[in-house]
Amino acid sequence: MKKFITINIFIFLLFIPYNVLAQSISQQGTLSGWLTMADENTVGFRYLPEIGISQSITKEKTIDAEVSLNAYTWTPIDSLANVEDNSKIELYRAWLRYSAQQIEMRLGLQKINFGPAKVMRSLMWFDQINIHDPLKLTDGVYALLGRYYFLNNANIWVWGLYGNDALKGLEFVETNATHPEMGGRYQFPTPRGEFAFTYHYRQIDREYWNEEMTGTITDGLENRYAIDGNWDIGIGLWFEAVRREIKIDSNNKMRQDNLTVGTDYTFHPGIHLLYEHFIQSTDLKEEDIDETNNFSALSIDYNFGIIDTITIIAYYDWNREKNYFYLNWQRTYDNWKINLIGFSNSKDNDNTFSGEGVQCMVTYNY
Repeated sequence: MKKFITINIFIFLLFIPYNVLAQSISQQGTLSGWLTMADENTVGFRYLPEIGISQSITKEKTIDAEVSLNAYTWTPIDSLANVEDNSKIELYRAWLRYSAQQIEMRLGLQKINFGPAKVMRSLMWFDQINIHDPLKLTDGVYALLGRYYFLNNANIWVWGLYGNDALKGLEFVETNATHPEMGGRYQFPTPRGEFAFTYHYRQIDREYWNEEMTGTITDGLENRYAIDGNWDIGIGLWFEAVRREIKIDSNNKMRQDNLTVGTDYTFHPGIHLLYEHFIQSTDLKEEDIDETNNFSALSIDYNFGIIDTITIIAYYDWNREKNYFYLNWQRTYDNWKINLIGFSNSKDNDNTFSGEGVQCMVTYNY
C-alpha cells in the first residue's frame, strides 16, 4: 500500500501544472549505461528521474519533498532477447521533510547513513552504498527521522522504521516487518574532531532465521550499540565500533562485534592516501561458533588536472591470505561522467564487481 501511494504521488507531481504546486520545483535525473566484461558479459541501462518541491512557510521554516524512481534493465550480451526478464521500475525515494532553524523531520522512503569510515563501514546499518559504484546507489528505508542541531554543533538523531523486511546494510537476517524498529544517535564536537554514540533496536524475522540459519530461534530481539569518532590532527583518524546482540532464547545470545579503524593523508601534489582495517568477530555459544575475520584496505587517488581522477584500492583478506584490487579512472565534464573500472574481487560477493573483469560506464546528469 505504501509503495502504491508514493508512486501515485510521483505521477501527480509529474503531470500537475507547476504554478499550482509550490514556490520552488526542480526536476533532475541521471541516465547511465554500462558494459561489463567478466565471467558473464553484460550490458545495462538505468534512469533515475527525480522531482523536488520546496515551499517556504516563514523565513526559517520550510517544507520540501522528493520523489524519484529507479528504472533499469540489464542482460547478458549473448542473450539480448531476454532483456525484459531483467527490467524493473522501483520506487527509489519518496519523502516529505519539515525544516526549521535547529530541527528537521523527514518521513518516507529515504537514505539514512552515518559514520566516518570510507571503505569498510562497521556503521553501514541502513544502506548498501558500494564504494566501487560510480553512482553510489542504495535502496532507501521507510522511516521517520528527526534531527536536532545544538548551537555548539552537537546534534541528536531519532528514528523509527517500519515495513522494511529486506536485508539492510550489513544485516544477515531479515527484519520482522510488522514490528517497528527504533534508534538514535548523539554526535558532539571534541577538540579537532567529533564523537558519537548510536543505538538501534529491531525484531528479526524468526521464520527467516529458522530457514536460513543453523539452530532454532524463539526470541529474536536484536540490540545494536556503537561508538565512533573522527579527528584531524594533521592526518585524519577515525574509528567505528559496533556490538550487535541477538537474543536466541532465554539462555542464549548471538554476539557480533565489528571494528573499523582508519587514517588518511594528502601528499603534495594532491595524492590522497587512505588506509582502513576491519575486524568482525562472531560468537554463538549455542552452535559453538567463534569466528574472527580481518580485512585491510589501502586506497590511493590522484586528480590529473580538473577532469581526470584515478583511484586504486587494494584489499587484503588476512584469513584467506588473498589480495583483491579495484581500479577506477574517471573523467568528469559538466553533465557527463565516464568511468573505466577494472576489478579482481572475491566471487563470494554478490554484486557487479565480483570475480575479475572490467566495466565501462557512461553517466549523464541533468
